[in-house]
Amino acid sequence: MKKFTYMAIVMMTMALFTSCYVEHWDWNDMEDRCEASILDGTWTGQINTYYYDRWGLTGDSYRTTMYFEQETAYSGWGYEVDYDLRNPHADYYYCEFEWEVYNGSIRICYADSWNDVYIYDYNLSSNRFEGRMDDGSSTDILFRLNYDRGFDWGYWNYGYTCGYNDNGNENQNQNEKGRVKASGKFANALGNGAE
Repeated sequence: MKKFTYMAIVMMTMALFTSCYVEHWDWNDMEDRCEASILDGTWTGQINTYYYDRWGLTGDSYRTTMYFEQETAYSGWGYEVDYDLRNPHADYYYCEFEWEVYNGSIRICYADSWNDVYIYDYNLSSNRFEGRMDDGSSTDILFRLNYDRGFDWGYWNYGYTCGYNDNGNENQNQNEKGRVKASGKFANALGNGAE
């Protein structure tokens, strides 16, 4: 009888730990799905040190706007524009990307040669997205973005949707990985000259 009781306790303990693991995994899965759904849309704000680290630009007139389109439960595509508020249509950098949420972290893979960016330690609500980014450099990049219902993407991506024009034909003026445009200060920082 003692042997039976001991075996029953061991089996119940194993079942308890196994079910906790499954519940924990399901919880992470549900949280990733929820965050991917909330991320869907346009976000605008400032990303500290980014403009200097990547572009060599100083000052506080630079902004970033990112558009996330959810394609699956955990991932999608989008585009980003970095620009100078004083002259956004002349000084900007536009780049497409793919994104995914996995295990509480967001990975952004840009169409240009920029490193993949990992977003972690973040807060995401229906109107605020803030946290830390890691682009492989030694600098922690802090960001604070707000949900932006009124941003007009027309100037930067008119007629395009991530590598395809309105007719569904692949665009001819893009590199192999996707569409990238730069103008003014941002193009000069890349050594490309203005578009």
